[in-house]
Amino acid sequence: MVRVWLWVPVAAHMGLIYASSSMRGSAVPSVLPDKLVHGAVYGLLGGLLLRALAGGRWAGVTAWTAAAAVAITIAYGASDEWHQSFVPGRTPELGDLVVDSLAATVVVLAVWAWSIIVASRAHATRRAGHAAPTSTERLP
Repeated sequence: MVRVWLWVPVAAHMGLIYASSSMRGSAVPSVLPDKLVHGAVYGLLGGLLLRALAGGRWAGVTAWTAAAAVAITIAYGASDEWHQSFVPGRTPELGDLVVDSLAATVVVLAVWAWSIIVASRAHATRRAGHAAPTSTERLP
């Protein structure tokens, strides 16, 4: 079952990225390094995509959903750089796409690793005979 509410933050975040990329010149305040902003923005997008693809459940975080989240984030980053080639005062940069890709990968791998920890803790607690949260718990 598709949980539409999980995709609303993804769509909103993508919309903000598109709007920011549509502005003439740099949309980043000069006090923040461009690559830092790219990393934060695309790391968050990767995390939001993973959450949506996993159906909002820890048990849904799998190798497939993690790979899909990273792939979609990279594709969106590439389309964003291409989009910037049409915006006056903006230019596409391969370095931005590399940072976008790395940030998404790091965040998604961290969440995937955490989901493995959650699953193993739930399994150990069940084996000990205690009621514990399961890996089907909702993601934050």
